[in-house]
Amino acid sequence: MAQGTRGDRLSHAMAMRGWRKHAALAKALGIDASTVSRWRGDGPLSLEHAMAVCELLDVSLDWLLLGRGTPEWRRRTSPEVEALGMRARDALARFTAALPELFGNNDEGG
Repeated sequence: MAQGTRGDRLSHAMAMRGWRKHAALAKALGIDASTVSRWRGDGPLSLEHAMAVCELLDVSLDWLLLGRGTPEWRRRTSPEVEALGMRARDALARFTAALPELFGNNDEGG
């Protein structure tokens, strides 16, 4: 797995997803090709641009910026994490359903 520098990881992600040209990636991101070239040389990369790159190349932000984990960001979660997510969604649904009552909204000409 290519860890190396952030620029190395960007180059790896581009190759992995078939993006061979700086200009093509730059155009897709709405930036200048020289900016992509600077990123590949470990030049400054804003968080906003890093997130856009990760979304476009379908790689993990953690991996791109810090070299942690793998490029793949869609990992299977443990049953415990899935259960926690389900409980959070249920709690949010109950809270949302209770809002009209909490704020005194009623259907009588409100």
